[in-house]
Amino acid sequence: MARCEAEGPTVIQRNGRIFLTYSASATDANYCLGLLTASTTANLLDAASWTKSPTPVFTSNAATGQYGPGHNSFTVSDDGQSDILVYHDRNYRDITGDPLNDPNRRTRIQKLYCNADGTPNFGIPVPDGGSPVRLRSHDLTSSYIRHYAYRGRVEANVTNLADSQYRFVTGLAGSGSVSLESTNFPGYFLRHRNYEIWVERDDGSAQFRADASFQRRPGLANSAGVSLESQNAPGRYIRHRSGLLYLEAVGGAANQATATFHLE
Repeated sequence: MARCEAEGPTVIQRNGRIFLTYSASATDANYCLGLLTASTTANLLDAASWTKSPTPVFTSNAATGQYGPGHNSFTVSDDGQSDILVYHDRNYRDITGDPLNDPNRRTRIQKLYCNADGTPNFGIPVPDGGSPVRLRSHDLTSSYIRHYAYRGRVEANVTNLADSQYRFVTGLAGSGSVSLESTNFPGYFLRHRNYEIWVERDDGSAQFRADASFQRRPGLANSAGVSLESQNAPGRYIRHRSGLLYLEAVGGAANQATATFHLE
């Protein structure tokens, strides 16, 4: 039988506020993280100084196969530029026997992002495998590649963080290419169709795999970034136009900037 818990507080301080996470709910797949927030200038011993988030901020996710994330801490990346969330979970939902005696919780890490208002955005526990990244537009510096209704686009302030996280994997078409797999829809990839960019499930066809494979190039507008050239339509790159993503040839500095992205 699962036990009810509220334990393991840990703190991160950012933007004039203190964010205190704690492990909550039962110790099975319902295990999750809650959040309390207070001003750095408040009396932290006064309960009235704290605001409790109305819903958990980090929970199980069946799509990514991660269950019972909790008991977290925070650290920073080796370069000191990114906050890192450390936690444990299981990659299966159902537990036989006492959840507290299950030996298979494992330590996991992933990057912690912030919303536009400076509050932490925990996103979802990412799938097993390589770490996902976000692709920030070179010329629209607060906008990221994301999918909405399966259409590829660039937007700022993506609060549903996982819509803007992708994992670089070996290209489905091979030949030194790469493919970008969705974080919240594992098995779905960025692909071009009618020269529009969509996120769709790999149907196993040669056409899909070719459409979902790209050559990773140094950024056309800035070599520190990345540009993605189509594997089966050479000379055409993923670029944004009017908020949507297309596969098009790019010429001139302005257009090259729309086809350049920075990994975060």
